[in-house]
Amino acid sequence: MAGWLIILTGGIYAVVAADLWCHGKAGLAIAYLGYAFANVGLYMASR
Repeated sequence: MAGWLIILTGGIYAVVAADLWCHGKAGLAIAYLGYAFANVGLYMASR
């Protein structure tokens, strides 16, 4: 998988997490933040 695509996906997850947090859905926000963080590991593994 292309590195830029992994970064883009992680960024989208981070934006969704921020939006959920702003709307008071802390549980889902934390889950999506975890998905965003997991993409860091995927990016590192793809290099």
